[in-house]
Amino acid sequence: MHIVIIGAGAVGGYFGALLQETGTRVTFVARGATLEALRTRGLYVHSPQGSSTVAVNVVESIEEVAEADAVFLATKTIDGHNLPERLPHGAVLVTTQNSVEMPAIAIEKYGPSKVVPGVVRSFLVHDGPGEVRFSGGVLSFTFGSVDPGTKDIVAALSHALGAAGIKPYVLDDILVDVWAKAMFVTTFGALGALVNKPMQDVRTTYRRDLEALMREVELAGRANGIALPADVVEESLTFADQQPAQATSSMQRDILAGLPNELDAQVGAVMRMAARAGVAVPLHTLIYDTLAHRGD
Repeated sequence: MHIVIIGAGAVGGYFGALLQETGTRVTFVARGATLEALRTRGLYVHSPQGSSTVAVNVVESIEEVAEADAVFLATKTIDGHNLPERLPHGAVLVTTQNSVEMPAIAIEKYGPSKVVPGVVRSFLVHDGPGEVRFSGGVLSFTFGSVDPGTKDIVAALSHALGAAGIKPYVLDDILVDVWAKAMFVTTFGALGALVNKPMQDVRTTYRRDLEALMREVELAGRANGIALPADVVEESLTFADQQPAQATSSMQRDILAGLPNELDAQVGAVMRMAARAGVAVPLHTLIYDTLAHRGD
């Protein structure tokens, strides 16, 4: 199996290193300092088992890859959606972003038989160009077909990921999980950035606001035909209660540091998917407008 990974950050770098070390052929697509680091010294990988340097195959453009089985899009969605104009011959696109919009956009571009939506659950950190860290805990990838034509590649990916130590979960309705994860990640990140507080405060002092934001995600998802469980909001709040008290999201940290961030890709995506279905998400709109113009 040949897997192409666009982006060698936290998710792409760590997943790619594990896959390559367990026998999967991996090609990274990277640019700038990351491209240079991977070419000259390899990928630095830190985990509870220790640190290592992994020699990797890297190219500057996906146009340099003629054939592949799967292309993992593992970049943050900051400067647009960054979808390749074309996929290598025989490849499907696997999405990993925290965006309810990305699977729909990818399906519209390539068709459902060329897209496998996925959800990453892990605490992975990008420490610098070509350097990634896993501190332990959950390490999983939930994914699934939206078209019968991808059943075989999904099965092959499940085998490769499992062999690499990445727990694979294959779902019949993967879009439910895409929206369920957004219900937690997007709302917690946006509200945390708005009030500049960690998890402990968001889930207590601002609990009513957190729940109201989750209800908006639920509304938008159902309006788009996503069969979310009846208790999805309650389960998301329970999950929030189980997280470390001082936890913050990467989107929150980036926004507060004035860095390029995923506000549009996460909060904006909920707004646009709601608009597609003709429903309103006023709290998301308020938070988006406030954070987008903070510092103006």
